[in-house]
Amino acid sequence: MEKIEIIPYLEFNGNCEEAVNAYIEAFGGEIRWMSRFSESTAETPELIGKVMHAEFDIGNTRMAGADGAGYGGERVGIKLMIHMNSEEEALHALSVLAKGGIMLSPLRPHPEPDDAGCGSIVKDRFGYTWIITCPNPAKQ
Repeated sequence: MEKIEIIPYLEFNGNCEEAVNAYIEAFGGEIRWMSRFSESTAETPELIGKVMHAEFDIGNTRMAGADGAGYGGERVGIKLMIHMNSEEEALHALSVLAKGGIMLSPLRPHPEPDDAGCGSIVKDRFGYTWIITCPNPAKQ
């Protein structure tokens, strides 16, 4: 397994883009990716046009974030995200984290307009929420 990176994932209440820009202004950095909710991907009308997923660099740290309350309507404030190199590695990590925990979202392709990856969300038995992503094997 290649060296992996844990990415802090911040949840915002409709002001993700403003916060990301403020962090970059304060510390320097750059936005790697920003996608928005559409009518077909937003869980509520208030989310249409808001940030569905953003990844950005602050110094040597990659961070990510989004608007909305997350899965199950529970706002956790921060999640930990890891990009795995394969579906097999992602499924292994998910099986370990789900033991004694709860699978909030199974591994599935990201919705448009996001990248050609897959993602899953699991809350481990210690109370931490993890977003596990990998390339979508159907798009490789």
